[in-house]
Amino acid sequence: MKKLLFLNHTLGVGGAEKVLVNLVNGLDKSKYDVTLMTVIDTGIFKKDLNPDVKYKTIFKLPFNFNKSGESGSLQASSSPLKTFLKKVYQLFWRYAPCKWIYKKYVKDNYDYEIAFLEGICAKILAASTEEKAKKYVWLHIDLVNENKSDAFFKNIDDQKKCYDSFDKIVCVSDIVRNQAIKKLNLNPTKYVKLYNSIHSDEIKEKASLKDIDHSIFTFATVGRLATQKGYDRMISVSKKLKDEGYQFRVQIIGEGPEEMNLKNMVEELNLQDVIQFLGFQSNPYPYIKACDVFICPSRAEGFSTVASEAVVLHKACLVTNCSGMGELFGENGEYGYVVINDENGIYEGMKNIINNNELIINLEQKSKENSSRFNLGESISILEKELLNG
Repeated sequence: MKKLLFLNHTLGVGGAEKVLVNLVNGLDKSKYDVTLMTVIDTGIFKKDLNPDVKYKTIFKLPFNFNKSGESGSLQASSSPLKTFLKKVYQLFWRYAPCKWIYKKYVKDNYDYEIAFLEGICAKILAASTEEKAKKYVWLHIDLVNENKSDAFFKNIDDQKKCYDSFDKIVCVSDIVRNQAIKKLNLNPTKYVKLYNSIHSDEIKEKASLKDIDHSIFTFATVGRLATQKGYDRMISVSKKLKDEGYQFRVQIIGEGPEEMNLKNMVEELNLQDVIQFLGFQSNPYPYIKACDVFICPSRAEGFSTVASEAVVLHKACLVTNCSGMGELFGENGEYGYVVINDENGIYEGMKNIINNNELIINLEQKSKENSSRFNLGESISILEKELLNG
């Protein structure tokens, strides 16, 4: 039996965390002894781990970091204190004694050591002293345009050295792979593409647990309230459309560091009757299922897990043409309504789709055709073939 270690920062709400839990739960435990370890012991998805997955953690929080939320995400909200602590945290990991941390908290003679997230997780396992273990690292983000993990490295050479220590670098899309090659300048043979796995049956089941009625045309979006997600652009567009007489509603599900800024923006633009902030929802799928159009106005995405989930629910999807979306919806929009990645593109897309039943029905059919691509069992089979049978 092969011993597998998956290391992630937390199990707080997020696409990578959800994918990881699905993956470790789905692995055949007659073949694999699976341990999931977090750097910080927090997260809503801890409760979703199967009993046959061992759970360990490196650090326990001495206090409740997220009193205002339930998600267990360390980025759930923003405040002067949290901003300061974030900078201290980044500085610590930039110079952290990762080899000591590995030897004290991680080392346990694993056959495979897998950093499932960029930055901190990669640094810890790059310091592995287990020579026999195969080492893999996952990249979920466009390292060029979404460089949030840079803060944990001293410089680009430090970053290159870290990733070069892994046997394989697993990228969730072609664009993530291409951008990593461009930034890190490592041997292209190191890279493997593996799309995020989606538990389709579970999503459909959860989507049916709650009925939601809409009396007005509704867009829904789910994600971390951060600049990268482009919600500020969507709010600006909503103001313009409201002033032009369009009647609609936008439901925003999630929490994050930009929450107060976005809420203030809605108030300043007098959009309280249009924009609804629903906060963190442990089960967002009924809202996705009930909406007329799922919208993803992101500035950058590696490979959007929640957009994939909307496809599984056969929803009409309106997305910006940012990294990863071309692979998900087709380079020419074969499987979704893909618009130019700027405010005007979002405006044209939202305007054209409101109450356009013919377009919506066509997009729903495209999602239905596209949904067969997202299969957890197939993803696990590819993982075993490409990475675990070496």
